[in-house]
Amino acid sequence: MTVMAGTVAARVQYGAWRAVSAVVERMPAQAAYALATGIGTTGYYLWPRARRAMHSNYSRVLPGVPKTERHRVARRSLVNYCKYLVDFIRFPKLTPTAIVEAVEGAEEFASLDRALKCGRGAVVVCMHFGNWDLGAGAAAARGYPLTVVAETFADDRLDAMVAGSRERLGMRLVKMEKAGPSLLRALKANGLLALLIDRAVPGDGVKVTFFDEEVEVPAGPARLALRTGAAVVAAAFVRSHPNRQEVKAHCDFSIRPQKTGDRDCDIQLLTQAIMSAHERFIRQYPDQWYMFRPMWESAGSGP
Repeated sequence: MTVMAGTVAARVQYGAWRAVSAVVERMPAQAAYALATGIGTTGYYLWPRARRAMHSNYSRVLPGVPKTERHRVARRSLVNYCKYLVDFIRFPKLTPTAIVEAVEGAEEFASLDRALKCGRGAVVVCMHFGNWDLGAGAAAARGYPLTVVAETFADDRLDAMVAGSRERLGMRLVKMEKAGPSLLRALKANGLLALLIDRAVPGDGVKVTFFDEEVEVPAGPARLALRTGAAVVAAAFVRSHPNRQEVKAHCDFSIRPQKTGDRDCDIQLLTQAIMSAHERFIRQYPDQWYMFRPMWESAGSGP
């Protein structure tokens, strides 16, 4: 019964994505963003589980901020996520030149060039924040060899649609469950490896302090960087206009692995540095963080 329910849910998800994509692809951009605003706003009120999770998360991210303002931030977060989905659907309309022009970040890419002079590649660590796919697409369009680790959707057709959109942007996709040696090869070839860090599997990550509270996040980015000697970059791509495909790159190139002789300690210290950088990004742009489940184990329903 559980398997059948999961199959039905996957089919519904695929059908919904295909229907929305068909509509958004044919709409003028402004109308598509207006639709995203309406869906995000409505979804905020009709998705109580996510709403409670966001309220709990933002009570930690924005302590001391009035509850009504935290709730507005949570609502804007869901609206911004829906706008990100509109951008994702409309990616095939963009030429490589348009993708590069959509991302403000000449200084960041110059810093990335300097980081790659070590010849060991770079682990670029992102969160579900802003428009990370547009940032990745800009890197690929600029000629950087880019490997992205992606989750697999339950419906094969949806998985193929999403993967195809990213591959058309120039990314090389590696499925999370099949990553292994291919990630090491990407770094050894002095390429970029893009990973998301805000979806931990309890018991399989590393514990760090995030907004003054302990949280468990994936240890993979730190493990790979320490094993290969790759540079580590915390990156966020902030939407700079509410109704256009325009983002600004924010990157922290100051992160340096520490070698204490204790590998577990080194992984924890490096992961902490990555998460501290992302904490700064989120503090500055809280409504561009898309976290619709409790981030902290101790999170309750939230005020």
